[in-house]
Order: sequence, then structure tokens, then C-alpha cells
Amino acid sequence: MEWEDRFRRHAGVQEGILACFQVPAIGCMPAHWQRAKANGRWMPWGPRLIIEAHLPRTEERRALAAVLEGSPGGMLHAEGALAWCGMPGFDLRSIQVARPRGVSSTPTTLSTLHHLRSVRAHDVMVVRGVATETPLRAIWTIAARYASPRLVDVGYERIGRLLDAANRKDLVTWAGLHEMVDDIQQRGRAGTVLMRALAEERVPGASHTETRQEGRLEELLDKAGDRPLRRQIVVGGHEPIGRCDHRDDELPLVVETNSETFHTTPTDQAADELRYHRLTLAGFTVGVVWEQDLWSNPRGAVDTVRTARRHAAAGRAVVVHSPGCPWPTTYLGASLAA
Repeated sequence: MEWEDRFRRHAGVQEGILACFQVPAIGCMPAHWQRAKANGRWMPWGPRLIIEAHLPRTEERRALAAVLEGSPGGMLHAEGALAWCGMPGFDLRSIQVARPRGVSSTPTTLSTLHHLRSVRAHDVMVVRGVATETPLRAIWTIAARYASPRLVDVGYERIGRLLDAANRKDLVTWAGLHEMVDDIQQRGRAGTVLMRALAEERVPGASHTETRQEGRLEELLDKAGDRPLRRQIVVGGHEPIGRCDHRDDELPLVVETNSETFHTTPTDQAADELRYHRLTLAGFTVGVVWEQDLWSNPRGAVDTVRTARRHAAAGRAVVVHSPGCPWPTTYLGASLAA
């Protein structure tokens, strides 16, 4: 394969954009990078990126370009993450990107760059092909600005409104908020006092987000006479893999209820596959019930849980999707059960 074919193939899954640091990984040389910048078929986008010359620089490409320029390890951060996730009142006119401290010292030109002391794996997700902080972590980042005692009252009102707005948009759950407070307060991170106070007023299970899809699955299992699942459980022991929508109390089984909002692009699928693979490596069977089946194919939703339970009881750490799975290809990690 010629070098430019390799460039196009890799850029093709990144909105036509390629980063300089990716060139060695696709089997190409720095000289190829220089040729691309000079041949007219690629245009420089800052010092570390190129884009196919015929493509417009849309908002989606601006966000992805900013994350790629801040990579390895880059993700949309704070207000940028909230804007990308569709929170009202936020936009991408000024993009903020973060990456873990120590990964790279290279500056950025397309965004304001922040270095994070630490980031939990389950606080990062992929939305429409772009790595971003979860809305909950983004809100915590903003809350840290109000850690000073003289700003707490202002922060209490503003961050409380943000949490409630994110919850109404199905971007934050109160169970997730409490899990994060319990975990992060042990690390002494700024904003903990404020977020803990806000969490005390927001009880897990009290929001529509946590009673809609999860509640629908629980309702279907109850009507079918099946044993219930336990909701919003963190799994993984001393190295948590993350919070799962449901956990079986008697079997090594977790069940996720996936909406099509954050789980349908190729990169969304890849992120989910990695998470499911980690769960199977830890010995869990994974059942994935898709939103379409919860409401339009209840029998398929219940049968998916039953199939997953049979595999878990037999000690098979596999991934079982409900019939409405929209992914164009099957799961590439552990086996996909029929």
C-alpha cells in the first residue's frame, strides 16, 4: 500500500484529519508527512495536523482536530465537553482540551490545553467520534473553580443548575454523582465539598434518567417473572472498571441498557467494545439491551437477559446483544453469543 493510501485510510475514520504523531503507527515516515503538506492534496491545520484539502472545516472537525492536536491522551474538557454533549448554554467557539500530565509537553494552537493530575478511565467517553470527558467530570471541573469559601454560595447555585440540566438531558445520573463523590473525595480534589453538598440533595434513583431505561428493563423482567437485577453498581474490585447499569446478585453478570445517542458511531462502538472486553477479562458475562428493544421488542430484551444469565451460570464470559443492536459489525473482543 502506498504511503498516501495509508494516510487516506487512517484519516478516513477521523473526518479526513491525520496527526503527525500517528504517522509512524501506520507504517509511514516523516518524509511522507512533508510530501503530503507540499502536494496540494492535503492542507496543514496547525503545525501537527493535516486535512484532506477538499474538506470544509466544520464544527465537528474543529473539535476532533483540537483533540488530535492535544493527543496522545487528549479529550474535550470542561465547557468544551459539555458543548459537545449537547448541554444548552455552551458552545465550541473556544475549545478546551485536557490530557494526563506527563504524556507530552507539546503545546497546542487550536485549543486551550489543560494537564490533568489523574483521570479515571470511566470518566472518558467517545461521542460522535471525539474523545471527551463525561458531562459529570466536566461539571466537577467547573465546580473546582468555586472551591474558595467566598465563592461556595455562587458555585452551589450555578453547579446545582448545571447538574439538574444535565440530568434532564440524560447526561448525568445521581447514582453516578454519588459514586464519583465517594471515589474522588478520597483523593482530595478541589470541588469535593461543593459536590458532596449537592449530592446530598440528589438521591440515587430519584431522577427520571435512572428510572427510564433501567426502570423499563426492571419492569419487563418483573412482568416476565424473572429475578430482578441490582441497579448502578461499580464493578472491578480494587481497579474499578466502572459503573454498570445493572448487576446480577447471584451471577458474574452485568447488564447495560444502551441508548442510540452515545453508542452508534464506529468510535462509540470501539470504546464500548474495550469496556466490555475489560469486563469479560475480569470474568463477567455482559448483556447489552438496546433502547429500541426496551420499548419495541420487550420479548427480545427479556430473552437477552435470560441468555446472558445462562452463559454466566455456565462460566462463559461472553457479550450478548439484544436484537436491536445497531452496530454494523459484531463485537470484536470476547465472543458474541447468538
